[in-house]
Amino acid sequence: MEFITTSQASKLCGVGRTTIAKWVDAGRVQAYLTPGGHRKINKADLIGFMEEQHAVTDRIVKQKTRILIVDDNSDDIELLKAAFMVGGDRYEIHTADGGFQAIYKIGAVKPHVVILDLVMPDMDGFEVCANIKNSPETKMIKVIAVTAFNDLQKKQKAHECGVDAYFTKPLNLKAFVNKILDFSEPE
Repeated sequence: MEFITTSQASKLCGVGRTTIAKWVDAGRVQAYLTPGGHRKINKADLIGFMEEQHAVTDRIVKQKTRILIVDDNSDDIELLKAAFMVGGDRYEIHTADGGFQAIYKIGAVKPHVVILDLVMPDMDGFEVCANIKNSPETKMIKVIAVTAFNDLQKKQKAHECGVDAYFTKPLNLKAFVNKILDFSEPE
């Protein structure tokens, strides 16, 4: 038996943790309560529940990490997309060419990771990151800031906005991809 957390179950089902908790509290999904008060769910039971609800279960069985790349430079977007070509079966790549489009895509795609340029003309990456991290529905999304400006003030401001990792261009691709892999591991 494989037990998962409500956070992991919410990612697998594409719903919020509170929805999973409500399903458990209503008896729709069976869960074990740890001595610390955390719910642990048998993954097989969750898959059974989703099948009963006619949900798409191959999403639960083999889920790709959804990555949203946000950059106003199309060449940089293509470079970042290329970094994930080798692991194409593990990643679902989406792109946005500005901050406003990123906000829309975050709602539509529900990415696990956002790779975010900080300096963009319409809505900068700082504001996008703050929107992500200040919303209960999206605060769990990992945000990786990528910028051409190696500026201590920008780095500090990015961390104040809630970025989970910070990289400057030109990218150290090995370190960058390793960070994505770290963020792709189950909690």
